[in-house]
Amino acid sequence: MVFKLLIVLFVHIKPKLNAFMDKNNNIYIKTGLGIAAFCVILGAFASHMLKELLNEADLNTFDTGTKYLFYHALGIITISLSHRKFNQNILDLVIFLFLGGMVFFTGSLYLLATRSIWGDDSFVWLGAITPVGGVMFISGWLLLLVKGLKNTEQQVNDKDSTHKTKHRHRKHRRSSSKSTTEKSVETGLNN
Repeated sequence: MVFKLLIVLFVHIKPKLNAFMDKNNNIYIKTGLGIAAFCVILGAFASHMLKELLNEADLNTFDTGTKYLFYHALGIITISLSHRKFNQNILDLVIFLFLGGMVFFTGSLYLLATRSIWGDDSFVWLGAITPVGGVMFISGWLLLLVKGLKNTEQQVNDKDSTHKTKHRHRKHRRSSSKSTTEKSVETGLNN
């Protein structure tokens, strides 16, 4: 049910994402790199500033959020760098799921871990959101596993047809670059 809801949400958001992301994987790479840098900042913040404000369990929760954020930032970078091997629509959906997982999973962990700082326990319900983010992470990885890779046979056929087309164009250029005199001499020799 959650997966169906996510797909419906994605279908409605995808046109807006395409306008923003314009199928340019460099944006995905930059997003992943920016999130990875943010993870380093969060880690330093936790070890220097939050260490004195949070108990051990909350610090571990914050650390778990940072690790998962970093893992999925690396995932976004990796699949974006090798985007030619993946179906673009599936890649877009996987990155959407990873970003959503980052918001729901790690975001809720950060808020839960730091609730003692902002002194309000009324946000305990955030613990129910964390699994939604986890499902988004898992769904992204499984979708990539099951549907993400392009058919390798299709890739080979695409390469073969590209090679044949290039060869045909080279042959055509050679024959069209001959002067009219050369062509008439060749026809005269053939007769």
